[in-house]
Amino acid sequence: MFCHNERQVSSLAGRRAMAVLLITAFLLGLASCKKKEDTRSATIVALDTYVSLSVTGSQAEDALRAATKKIASLEDILSRTKEGSEIDQLNHSSESSPVTLSNETYTLLQNTITLSELSGGVFDPTVGPVMEAWGFGHDSDPKKIPDEDAILAAKDKVDYHKIHLLPDFRAYVEDGVVVDLGGVAKGYIADALMKEIRSFDVSRVILDLGGNVCAYDQAKELVIGVISPKDTGKLAATVDLSKGKPGSVITSGAYERYHEIDGVRYGHIMDTSTGRPVKTDLLSATVVSEDGTKGDVMSTVLFAMGRQDATDFATKNGISCILCEENGTMWVSADLKGKVHEQDGWTIRYFG
Repeated sequence: MFCHNERQVSSLAGRRAMAVLLITAFLLGLASCKKKEDTRSATIVALDTYVSLSVTGSQAEDALRAATKKIASLEDILSRTKEGSEIDQLNHSSESSPVTLSNETYTLLQNTITLSELSGGVFDPTVGPVMEAWGFGHDSDPKKIPDEDAILAAKDKVDYHKIHLLPDFRAYVEDGVVVDLGGVAKGYIADALMKEIRSFDVSRVILDLGGNVCAYDQAKELVIGVISPKDTGKLAATVDLSKGKPGSVITSGAYERYHEIDGVRYGHIMDTSTGRPVKTDLLSATVVSEDGTKGDVMSTVLFAMGRQDATDFATKNGISCILCEENGTMWVSADLKGKVHEQDGWTIRYFG
């Protein structure tokens, strides 16, 4: 009897040991089947800005390679200064000689015009002549203030209504009009790159286009910093982006790109109604959005409007934003409550 039980125990122990071995082998097999994730990064110059990309996933290298090609293709069609680009061709068009655009450029122009209308003309993609007059163009002199005649002449060329979109992807501009998509391009490119990269097996993407950040993490929230407009070596706030979907944090202000003439700073964001740099009580405006194209435009619009008009406009149009004033007050739209965390020297006030 004793021996019989011993054999039973031995048999049972053997079966358990075999089960453990089988389970262990199964788990090891799963581990070996799991694709290895790598992180790949790159920084390139495109459309007059630095583009930094960081991608994590089993296809990170392939995704990065595809994104680099996508940037080059976008520059080929959207750059104003690249000879032969679609925007360059558009700027040399006329009613009698319209150009045929790609679906991508045509659609972006449609969206840009819609956003210009939404802003009441505060944003205008034909503001290039005014930028040139104030020394912020590619071939302009930043050492002096333009005279009144030069300002008026430049302002008369600014009007997005003079961009004409025709059927069959054709378009033309009226004489003297210069289309420059610089105010919308970074947001649009970020959206396009994010879409391209996420077509691969990736788990995390962080894109930085000259301070415009677009990010995605499938497993956890990401924390994005908002630069302090009073000290660019510090943060004014951090923003929590939700996991599982892309989000953009886009800031406009005059604290980095400006000319100082006779002790006076002149920022690069222009008032299309006066032909002069905007006068605003804001130091910066940051928009948090899943739509980088709209966010890019709206950050500029809110900054130009000033605090009171900006808060009214943002509330009416459902724009998630952070508005920074000189006195250290940070106006934050109510929908971002709990997602924005102010840093030292700043105090949050909610609106909306």
